[in-house]
Amino acid sequence: MSEEFQPQEYWEERLSANLGLTTVGHAGLGYAYNAWLYRARYRALHRALAAAQIRARGAAVAEIGVGSGAYIPFWQSEGINHLTGLDITQVSVGALAARYPGYIFAQCDIGVALPETARRDHEIITAFDVLFHIVDDAHFAVAIANMARLARPGGYLLISDSLADRAWGPTTTEYHRTYADYRDALASAGVRVVGVEPIFYTMTTTFAGSPALSRFTRRTTRAIGKLAARPATAWVNQLSGAALYAADGLLTRGGERGPSLNLLIAVKDGGDAATP
Repeated sequence: MSEEFQPQEYWEERLSANLGLTTVGHAGLGYAYNAWLYRARYRALHRALAAAQIRARGAAVAEIGVGSGAYIPFWQSEGINHLTGLDITQVSVGALAARYPGYIFAQCDIGVALPETARRDHEIITAFDVLFHIVDDAHFAVAIANMARLARPGGYLLISDSLADRAWGPTTTEYHRTYADYRDALASAGVRVVGVEPIFYTMTTTFAGSPALSRFTRRTTRAIGKLAARPATAWVNQLSGAALYAADGLLTRGGERGPSLNLLIAVKDGGDAATP
């Protein structure tokens, strides 16, 4: 199945339609709800930085699968010094280079090779909702190794995926690997896991947890998709997003792996960072 999938063509076509939140997020859920989903992602990222005592101010950040650039304003607000954005598509790299001329953007397939000019001294390297789109195991291992190469010793890798105890997939475009898969692949690249922060509980697809919660999220997202398709009722998704965002804010305070997407925090060997 994965041999027939052409990721660059898939993402070039998808991002060419609209380089925005609905393109890189859940396309069928509309802008209003996707905006709340990204607010939840930023909230989890804030918690992750605080939990691991990662200092973003003055840091060099490398974003793998930079896509629409949705996280760039977040990093700017944190006071970063430099950003490198890597993406498999030319449409993303071209648009973001024009929008943010002070940063570096380059086209590459992280599961194959890094650009020769890419810096190898970043303090923070991210892959948000990216690596589960690499369905080939060999390319996945290369992607992890390449992320480690972009980091200085003691630099942090931040990765979002389900991190469940059982894998989901592979399908044509997604393969959600287990927490153990990530831990072992990172260890092989000289990187160790130091923490996990949950991102969602109720707002999007669940990969673990109770069957009742899984049914709830399926029915909720199906209803939100139907409302988003009708301009007269799309405003309801603003209220739905706000309510579920508030609910997930309470549920994710535990700091343990949740039933949906989670944010993994890992550090490259050779620095002073210690496991919290």
